[in-house]
Formats: sequence, structure tokens, C-alpha cells
Amino acid sequence: MRLRLFLLSFILPCFAYAQQSSNVGTYKFASLKLHSGKHFYTGETLGDKLKHGYSSIEVRTGWQSQGKHDWERELGFPSYGIGWYSGYVGDVDIFGNPNALFGFITFPFWERPRHNLQVEPALGVTYNLKPYNPKHNVMNDAIGAKFAVYFSMHVGGRYKLNREMDVLYGVDLTHFSNGRSVTPNMGLNMMGFSAGMRYNFNAEQRKVDNSLYPATILPARPSLPKRSRPRAIKEDNISLYLALGTAQNKDDAGTNSRYLTTSLVGEYQHKFNTKHGISIGFDAFNDPSATDTMEHKQNIAAQETFFPAAHVGYDFMFWRLAVKFQVGYNLTSLGRELKGNMFIRPAVRYEINKRLFTQIGLKTFNGATADWIEAGVGYKIFYSRRAKS
Repeated sequence: MRLRLFLLSFILPCFAYAQQSSNVGTYKFASLKLHSGKHFYTGETLGDKLKHGYSSIEVRTGWQSQGKHDWERELGFPSYGIGWYSGYVGDVDIFGNPNALFGFITFPFWERPRHNLQVEPALGVTYNLKPYNPKHNVMNDAIGAKFAVYFSMHVGGRYKLNREMDVLYGVDLTHFSNGRSVTPNMGLNMMGFSAGMRYNFNAEQRKVDNSLYPATILPARPSLPKRSRPRAIKEDNISLYLALGTAQNKDDAGTNSRYLTTSLVGEYQHKFNTKHGISIGFDAFNDPSATDTMEHKQNIAAQETFFPAAHVGYDFMFWRLAVKFQVGYNLTSLGRELKGNMFIRPAVRYEINKRLFTQIGLKTFNGATADWIEAGVGYKIFYSRRAKS
């Protein structure tokens, strides 16, 4: 009897290992991409300095999901990780040599055995910029600080060349900006093509057999099943969100003068499933920097800094994150005079638990012109969720 138990305890784990051997280990990758393209500049002083476009190199490393969590299967088994960017964007005496550190996630949206099409957003921090200076770099109206937000959106393909190597290609948009926390802030907008290679490997290989001529070779990439549909749920919640930011007017460029902005938002959100939701709400913005703006408006007498508004939005959700895109309308004539009729708020929300969340986003004015970057916390004062039958 003891002998049988011993044999079973030895054989069953080996059998389970054999059953799962196609996806044994931790699947990682490293990639290198080259970028080249042109600037989309809306200012007036830098046209000649940006006419030759840009070029950059990008290194990434990350993890390939295997579907261990529901959201991975529902989003086509995304990959995610961190990256480093270094680029030439124009005259180095004006712009410097910008580098960036960022996080990214890759969502496949068209899949074949050897070929995928995918979309890749990335968000991080750009550094090593040479900012505007009223004495030494007065021409640079694009960047007002040594640091800026790094954002890129890539759409392209990944072709599986062999067991370990992929060919990468696509088009991408890259944006540097600091959201009017420092002026000037015309920003740099770059769009072009990219091409590169990705090397896939199994991080457990070195533990199993790390010799020069391994007898046991683990797969370099997982064998993935078909994606699953988002789980149908019905969630309704009402939340209050408070955020802070800083803003600087054009007259304060080159100084340390800033204004503290606040956003108080009441919002109703409805989630159709684990992936898609909509929201509607009211906003109370307080922007002390508007007092300086009003000095240039001859027909405005009241020195108001409070701007009520309303918004609608779409929410794309995965894991504990929600990528939110909202379009709003200023409710007062003064708000529309100073801030324009419409604003947008792209934001990323992290849900700490079912009621408490943090959020960071960009509030704009007069359409898509940066107003301020805001960060804050929120709480769902009403929460109801149930699975749909």
C-alpha cells in the first residue's frame, strides 16, 4: 500500500507537468524598435527647427500573459512591461536629447497563427529636455520644463518569424507635454513609422537546463487558446472624486509662479460588462489662474475662478484599471468665454477596492488645449453589482 502511494505521489505530478508542458514557465520578451517621422507643430517660432522630422530608438522588456486571469483571456492575452526611449527631435541646442521611461501594454485585435495586429499605448516620463529660458532658450515655445509626460500610441503588427523571433512594424504617435503645469507648453507631437525585432524566451529555462547544449528545452512562447468574451455584469455606481493640479500662465513662463487648481466631480457610471462602461456627471472646477486670463478680456468684469460643467464618457476596463475618455461642456457663459465651449478629460483610474479609487488625468480647455494635469482620489457613495443571467 505504501509503495502504491509513493508511486502515485511521484507519477501524478509528472503527469500533470506533462499535461501542462506546452505552457510551462514564465514567458518574457525583449524588443528593439527604430522610429522615424515628422512633427505636427502648431506654434510659429520652431518651424525651421523641426522641418527635418525626428528619429528615435526604443528598448522594451516585458511579460506575455497566459490567461491565468479572466481579463487576460477577454483581451486576447495582452503583453505588458517597461521601456526606455531615446530620440533626436530637432536642434539639440533648443530641445536637448530627450529620453523617456515608460510602462506599456499591448492589446492584440486581429490574430492569425503567425501574424497579429495590435494596439500599444504607453505612458511615462520624458527627461533630459532643454526647456524654454527667457534669456538662453527663448525660441522654445514647445517645452517649458526639463521633464514632461511621455505618451505614445502604436498600431501595427507582429509577425512570428521563427521559434523565438518576431518582426515588428507599424505607425505611432508620440507626445511630450506637461499639461500647462509649466509654460510655454505647445508640446511636441510626432507621428511616423517604426520597425524592429522582438526576442521571446522562457525565464524558467535557466533553472531547468542552462547548459550550452540543453537536452531539455522549454517553449519560448505560450500556446494560447481562443480569447473569451467579456463577462456580462450589471454595475451601477455613483462616485465623488476630488483632484488637485497646478497651472502656469504664459506671463509666468520662466518663473516658479503657479496656481493650485481643484476639480470636484460627481459621476454616475454604468458597466455593461467587464470591459465596457459609460459615465455621466457634473464638474466643479476652480482655476485661480483664470484671474490673469481675464485681464486680457475687455468684456469681462467679474473676476470669477469657478467653472461648473457637465460631461459624458466612455470607460475601457481591464484588471483594476479603467481608461476613461470624457467630453464636457462648460455651463456658464463666463466659462465658455474663458475656457471655450468644450473640454475633454482622458484619464486612468485604479480601483483600490470596489468603492475606493485613485485617478490621474488631463483636463483641457477650448477643445484639446491642455489646461492642467490633475490627480486625486474618489469614493463610490452608491455601489450595486450583479452578474447578468
